[in-house]
Amino acid sequence: MLQVFFGTNYASGVMRNLKRSLLVAALSVPPLLAQTPKAMETITVKGSSIGAAVSADTPALLMGPAELSLLSAMNVGDALSSLPGVANSQFGPNAGRPVVRGLDGDKIRILQNGTALLDASAASPDHAVGVDPLSLREMQVFRGPSALLYSTSILGGVVNLTDTRIATQRMGQGGALVARSGSVDNLAAGAAKGHVTAGDWVVQADLFARSTDDLRTPVGRIADTGSESLGGGLGVSKVWDGGFLGLSWSGLDNDYGVAEPDIVIGQRQDRWDLAGESRLEGALRKVAWRAGVTDYRHTEFEGGVAGSSFSNRGFDARIDLTLARLGSTEAILGVQGGSFDFEVTGDEAFLPDTVNRNAALFGSFVTPFATPGLRLRYGFRVQRDSVSAEAWTHEGVLSDPPAARRSFTPLGLSAALEKDLGPEWRTTLTLSRVERSPNYQELFADGPHVGTEAYEVGDRDLGKERGYGVEWEVAKVTGRLTGSASVFYNRYASFITLIENGYGPDLTGVGGPDFSLGGADELVRYDFTSVPAHLYGAEARLNFAALQGDAAKLNVEVFADALRASRRDGAGALPRISPGRVGLGLNGLLSGWEWRTELAYFLTQDRPASGESPTSGYPMLGASLGRSFKLGAADARLTVRGVNLLDREARNPSSFIKDLVPLPGRGVELGLRLSF
Repeated sequence: MLQVFFGTNYASGVMRNLKRSLLVAALSVPPLLAQTPKAMETITVKGSSIGAAVSADTPALLMGPAELSLLSAMNVGDALSSLPGVANSQFGPNAGRPVVRGLDGDKIRILQNGTALLDASAASPDHAVGVDPLSLREMQVFRGPSALLYSTSILGGVVNLTDTRIATQRMGQGGALVARSGSVDNLAAGAAKGHVTAGDWVVQADLFARSTDDLRTPVGRIADTGSESLGGGLGVSKVWDGGFLGLSWSGLDNDYGVAEPDIVIGQRQDRWDLAGESRLEGALRKVAWRAGVTDYRHTEFEGGVAGSSFSNRGFDARIDLTLARLGSTEAILGVQGGSFDFEVTGDEAFLPDTVNRNAALFGSFVTPFATPGLRLRYGFRVQRDSVSAEAWTHEGVLSDPPAARRSFTPLGLSAALEKDLGPEWRTTLTLSRVERSPNYQELFADGPHVGTEAYEVGDRDLGKERGYGVEWEVAKVTGRLTGSASVFYNRYASFITLIENGYGPDLTGVGGPDFSLGGADELVRYDFTSVPAHLYGAEARLNFAALQGDAAKLNVEVFADALRASRRDGAGALPRISPGRVGLGLNGLLSGWEWRTELAYFLTQDRPASGESPTSGYPMLGASLGRSFKLGAADARLTVRGVNLLDREARNPSSFIKDLVPLPGRGVELGLRLSF
């Protein structure tokens, strides 16, 4: 069948890569060390886990192992883009951050196991997130009061990426090998995860490898988009009845192309995580602590010659205290603090070296009222941020900028009133007030930025970003029909964004390039500026269990989201906004085979920002087929997945390079998982 639909070369190439992937997985980690994560429920829709109890740290959106295993995602943004209201910044197939409700960059904080992900992905769209989806157990998105546990900028949400390297309980021993192969980019990937337990000690290990060639699209192959990555980790935990203490190390080596001739980014990261928890009696019920130390660096090579380098070295730590109920109120209080040094050297040194520090106090609460089914979730976070830039020997808009230091105290507040409308329905009204400190780039940038093809200029006098948000949601939490629908409105008095401001400077008088209009290195100048703005939209995802038999099941899913984002001063739309999508999905079980097909239509972006071109709408058809079976002593699962089955040319309006790199063309991916 694969040969009939995709062609002989596709089918033979996929099978060849699958064999290679199995070899990689088999050699990665001894089978008895491989871990089999517990299967999670289906993708959680907006609000909380459907039908689950609401707590002070409940995520709004969740993707567990079952969902992640169905994705062919190359990057974190791609993986999360299937969730309502989430797009992918997509700088080719290898780099992508989530764009949530039109917000990207530092407006969306990304965490790893609850502490800061210290990479360089927020500084430029061509910088990959320092985590490979192959290594993850869950992806969580926090919004509203629970998001204030991690950030004061919560109108889009906070993304937390979790792995399995630190065990929180005794686990025995088990094993799993995973292999994937794909046709659209000649993917070959393998992974092994696992654990062994000896008394109160648990050791977990994982190793993964991924290789791709240039991406195939409906307009042809896109040169310089291949990748080679290798990574893994090791964790050791001491577990007892009242808690745990664990330490883990993880590493990533990732070389990838960015669709620029002969340009390869070599990404390296080492990270250490310390985590523990003690469950107590009395007024303090639980103490949880986490710390992450990161050494991140990447070098941009042109024709094999090292050019610009980026490094981010630092730590982030937090303590969370869960209190005994104060009357009927559930409470989590905590502190968080961190520091990192961000440095850029070489031709793309458009920033001075900076030292960045932060400290925060936060709380999240749930109080039920006397009225049955009525409760209030609320939270706060106050933070102290500082950015110190070193004196910079540099010619640009400024000549040899002096050392400078800026400090800010952002405050975030949020409250959500929830009401159970009988046993099956729930409604929630959320109000939020947010602030965000400008980051090192928004304050101190001054130079050509290759990733955005712009001359970027920061503003050393920028103030805090300030906004308010309101959201109303209705959710059906039990029954044959489940899901939710919500509308939101986010209004910013000061929204920090890049605004076009002529062309770059002519530096030939001081021996530098000419970035001015008509110059040899002409670049449009963009300044980081605060403007009034608003973003508003709607999201919905509904699932109907049409047939629920023992041997056959059929579920019908309808989903949609829509977004508008513009400046409130009449200057037009905000940049790189994906306007929304509408779709229909069918999934079920028949004769032991689990199947899914999904057709989505992505809306036309006919209100682009200044300097952008409109983006045509397009349909996207996908399908998957899976079956579980025994293979000797192993539990096996085979998955076949088809992407862009209509082979439609599709451009992502959230991408800086949408006109250069379309989305992948028609492809098939095979996956095999063996659990011991």
